[in-house]
Amino acid sequence: MRVAVIGSGVSGIASAFYLRQRNIEVDLYEAEERIGGRIGSEPMLGRRVDFGGKNIGKHYRQFREFAGACGNPDFEYFGLNTSQLVKGHVLKISKEGAPLSNTIKLLMLCGFDGVRKLYPLIRAVQKDHLQGVLGSDFFRTVSDRYDHLTLAEYLKERCVNHVVRPITIRMNGAEPDECYPGNFGSNLALVLDSYEQLKYGMHGLLDAFRNMEGPGSLRILGKHQVTSISNEPGGTLTITCEHDGVSSTARYDRVISAIPARQLATLLDHSLPSAAALLRRIRYYPVAVAIVKYRDRVFEQDRRAMMFDSTGALSNAGAYGINDLDLVRYTFSGRVSRSAISAHSTPEAVITLGEQIAAPYISIKNNPRQEFAYRYLAEGLCAYSPRHHLLLDQLDREIAYFNGFGATGDYRRGASIEACFRAAGECVENVIGDAY
Repeated sequence: MRVAVIGSGVSGIASAFYLRQRNIEVDLYEAEERIGGRIGSEPMLGRRVDFGGKNIGKHYRQFREFAGACGNPDFEYFGLNTSQLVKGHVLKISKEGAPLSNTIKLLMLCGFDGVRKLYPLIRAVQKDHLQGVLGSDFFRTVSDRYDHLTLAEYLKERCVNHVVRPITIRMNGAEPDECYPGNFGSNLALVLDSYEQLKYGMHGLLDAFRNMEGPGSLRILGKHQVTSISNEPGGTLTITCEHDGVSSTARYDRVISAIPARQLATLLDHSLPSAAALLRRIRYYPVAVAIVKYRDRVFEQDRRAMMFDSTGALSNAGAYGINDLDLVRYTFSGRVSRSAISAHSTPEAVITLGEQIAAPYISIKNNPRQEFAYRYLAEGLCAYSPRHHLLLDQLDREIAYFNGFGATGDYRRGASIEACFRAAGECVENVIGDAY
């Protein structure tokens, strides 16, 4: 059996991994030169820095199994330690001790109405972490009951501004009035977890995956832009792609798409237009990320990140790692960011904007930059859709017309690395089943 996987981000890597575990021959198509997608890295001052996927939750069972198969890399503690602006004051939030203090802060931030409405959701994820994904049984019920409302309508302003927005803006690039209660479990699962980081970065794990020996075989086709998928008589699927300006086709027994929903919609416009229309209802929002090295330390160990409110383009500034307090990761997302930053913005202008917002709260004055790396992603963060599980059920019925075709990605179970691995495993099971 020959199987093609389109896209080599987290979802594509996970799909290829699970296929290889079944001893299947895999061709992994990637439009860019290197694999990794949004978890890719860039060189900076003699090291490589990762743009995404740095924080690995203790509940990331499937991802940790993958890491173990790739040589069992070392992890180091990172934790959850941040601060945010609340009515002009800096409020520290940390899982490092003081549970009573954190509980009091949460009550203050949420208000009674927020606690009353969020506690059942939090409790469901705490009791069963597998409920903290898109389309889980518990959150299907929440979606059916409340997704006629946005989170901004479901909760009072106090809770929305101080609790919900810092979560959605960081994880989905979306404002609370662009997100829905039925999808919030995938966010809560991230907030309720505790975290480590790969000691030598995600890029080391990607190198190990690329060079992993059997079972199965893996051929990585870099700079191969897939342009169409078609169903052929006899049950095979044909992929058309472009490489160095030359178009070619290849036939496969199975094909798995692991690219964002909007990109898959473009591929299916002519062959499955009804599926393409559904995929375009899934929302994505832009994000810009800058990793900046300063001469001196910027953060302290007891305050390693800062979240900002809706008045500026900067959503978060945090230390790159627990031992990298002179290395800042700036994240720009949200409504103001969309109007201030675009694909045409220069990295220097974006970083300067971030520094102007962050300067009163972190130590960057008279602390010159030494180097930076920057990325802008027009469809960087997925915010799903209202009653998202119903859309996905309908999508699955539409793509069933393509025998042997499956679609996975950040819109299936959530945007976390673990959710992408779970969705990929489910997709491989559905597409391959007992056939191999």
